[in-house]
Amino acid sequence: MSSSELRLRPATPFSGDLPADELYEVLLRLPAKELCRLRAVCPAWRALTSDPLFIAAHKSRHRTAPPLLAMAYRDDSGVNGVEISDLSGNVVKRIPGPGYEIVPVDGLSGVAGGRKSSKDDTIRVARARLDLVCFNWSFCPGVFWVLNPATGDTITLPRGFSEELSHELEVKGIKEWCCRVKSCAFGQVSSTREYKVLRVSEIGDRKVSEVITFDDTNHGSWRRKQDPPSCLISPCHKILRRCVVVDGVVYFLMDFSSTYFETGVITIEPGSVASFNLETEEWGVLRGPEDVQRFVQENYISDYLELEPELSLAELNGCLVMVHNTHKTSMDLWFLTDFEKDIWVKKYSMPSSHVARFGYPFLMLDDGTIFFTRSDYLQSLVGAEGFLQGYNPRNGTYADALKLRDSESIGIYTGSLLSL
Repeated sequence: MSSSELRLRPATPFSGDLPADELYEVLLRLPAKELCRLRAVCPAWRALTSDPLFIAAHKSRHRTAPPLLAMAYRDDSGVNGVEISDLSGNVVKRIPGPGYEIVPVDGLSGVAGGRKSSKDDTIRVARARLDLVCFNWSFCPGVFWVLNPATGDTITLPRGFSEELSHELEVKGIKEWCCRVKSCAFGQVSSTREYKVLRVSEIGDRKVSEVITFDDTNHGSWRRKQDPPSCLISPCHKILRRCVVVDGVVYFLMDFSSTYFETGVITIEPGSVASFNLETEEWGVLRGPEDVQRFVQENYISDYLELEPELSLAELNGCLVMVHNTHKTSMDLWFLTDFEKDIWVKKYSMPSSHVARFGYPFLMLDDGTIFFTRSDYLQSLVGAEGFLQGYNPRNGTYADALKLRDSESIGIYTGSLLSL
């Protein structure tokens, strides 16, 4: 038993034959799913396994427990919310989302339009790997909410811009509605465990970025940061594969052809990635795999749109991964193994016989199984249904895990099953 567990151990209200210390140790070794069933044994067991200190100690002991998924749901009565389920699709908990009703007003004429409500809308879950869930609504893509599945509490992130950006727009005579939010990335600082959101907006052909730090008691306010690289590809709320958060760093694909038509020279190497460190709140750029650059050169690709369906970013086993579909003949997974030296290693290459069955690599288990969210590329633009599919690279076998309401709207919940 670790010293931290000794310090944080809760009092065990148990009067049975088994000593309290031994009971604690026995229950601590059991999987969370079994403990949820054992809570029905008696009030004392329920109290112990529901204690936050026990849950924290159990989570520390079971770091390799099967992950849980965070997905949007909509019931027959029109209520939208977020559900937590296992990889088999068994729903553990459903949390209704905060409803809304708005009357849109035209920015130019000032005339009110038709009334809209959450009953006619759908929730979209941000692709994250945390114990909180970030989501928005399809009708309100620029406004974000953060949900704590354990408590059911929801935080609404501030809708307005930072004071610095609002002042800048006012000085330049630009209406705020001309500054449109294009993407939000949700993550946690590794050292301080603070939660932060990076927001990227567009003013014409220029991009600006803001950051907010928040917790359960302080919702914070947006702070203006340096502008991101001009060739940053901001994912729309329908396609999230261009952006990923890994260990407190946000990564975006970069458009290598953005300056080509102006200068006739490709100044950004194909496959380059922009990074934003949530701790230092600074932007950076790293080179992509050399094989991706070579592929672009050998195939005379001068426009990013030609490469867009074939290139994406993912997070697998805590690593940044660049996914390259080579003319739909194979899928190469390049893992960033050295951030400082821009070193990528191709750890997996799926053969052409399997590529058509795969989509976006979403999750990797400790046994090497890779889960993909799969849907037709064009259908994914409109949030079509898809599948979560498992693939075993050791023997080349695959199997559908569960049907997804929206393959672009799914996250990984890292909180304990015992806290739900």
